Amino acid sequence: MAHNTLMRIAQLSGLRITVLANRLGCDTDLARQVHDTLAVTLARMIEAQRRILAAERALVVARGTADEEDAFYDLHHYQTAWYETWLIERIALLDDYLVDDLTNEYFDLGTGEWHNRDGAVPIAVPVPAAKLCGLAEIIAEIEEISGARFSVENVYYSEAEAEAAWWESTGANPDEVFAIPGRS
Repeated sequence: MAHNTLMRIAQLSGLRITVLANRLGCDTDLARQVHDTLAVTLARMIEAQRRILAAERALVVARGTADEEDAFYDLHHYQTAWYETWLIERIALLDDYLVDDLTNEYFDLGTGEWHNRDGAVPIAVPVPAAKLCGLAEIIAEIEEISGARFSVENVYYSEAEAEAAWWESTGANPDEVFAIPGRS
């Protein structure tokens, strides 16, 4: 078990260095922001794996003593924390949203307020891989090694915001696209 934990620490550390090095080639603030968030996230994941490794070592040392049961529970605690923190929900590297299906509300992380859903959920638009300056491949490798899932999405809380962002991303002008020929 410790061998797998140690290997995961080494792999995640190497990928964190890769993320930081890849950031140097970024040409947009968006890509740099996602790189920075991922680097911080990886540092937290590595620290969680180090806690598991220390607990595994403590369990080996405690075998056959009165402290063995406590060491076992410590290890179980850190492994459960890893699972609950990194493997259940996706990890948002850009924007995130929270929906409460029980109360039919969503939480706007931008304003810090809850709103009634009225059938509409915040609109999450994935950021194209081309805008991440090579980070998409690194994210895929991190997901494979760690089991965690990541999202890089822009979240809009109204159709008007989402549509305006879409038009901006395409570079098209809606007045020109929907212009009727012969009318001015």
